[in-house]
Amino acid sequence: MPSGRGTRSKGTKSTKRSGITYTASLEDARSGTPAGVHESSPDAAGNRKIETLLSDIVTRLDRIEEKIDETVYPPESAIKPEFVKRVKKAQADIKKGKGKTYDSVDDFFKEIEA
Repeated sequence: MPSGRGTRSKGTKSTKRSGITYTASLEDARSGTPAGVHESSPDAAGNRKIETLLSDIVTRLDRIEEKIDETVYPPESAIKPEFVKRVKKAQADIKKGKGKTYDSVDDFFKEIEA
């Protein structure tokens, strides 16, 4: 028996890339579909390799996402309580109307740069 995907009878063509095989004779003249058209499924070992590869990729992406989150967003325990108090006080002052207003963005930047 020849090695490869399987055996073919004479008059059968195969495309290796797509995994589709067909015979040249027509089963039903009205349909125009060759008698032996079918799509072959990859072997189980190939499926396992693909699943393992995809699983590894997803795992690596999860780790990368965790590292990015650690870099951009520090854990809550890393924020000093004094800073939290200052932010809450600033929010309360703004609600009371004690915040500064500027006529334009240029005025705001001038204040910051000074």
